[in-house]
Amino acid sequence: MKTSMAGLAAVALACLAFPAHATEPMQKQAKKLGFPVKNCLYCHATPHAEEVMLDRARKAHVPAGNCLVCHGNDIPGTLNDRGHWLVAEKERLKAKEADMAWLKDYVEKKPAAKK
Repeated sequence: MKTSMAGLAAVALACLAFPAHATEPMQKQAKKLGFPVKNCLYCHATPHAEEVMLDRARKAHVPAGNCLVCHGNDIPGTLNDRGHWLVAEKERLKAKEADMAWLKDYVEKKPAAKK
């Protein structure tokens, strides 16, 4: 029992020791600038993914919105429109890192009209 607890603690510490490329610092910066960031899904994945992730977090008894608990440094690379826009801005501006202040220029796409 002690070995498994020690192993679990080591894994948890390893996940926290190496900051993910696009998680906490970006979220904090965007929140500080007034953007409604709840978690990584602000720029990653698709809108329905939030429901799936919240359900998984609830079932696993982990804090919702703390993507590092399950993903560690391996945040899914699938981006939503906002995420793709940020990557394009980074490339366009030849910046080393994305600046969350750029989000003020992002225009939400309107949902396609239903036929």
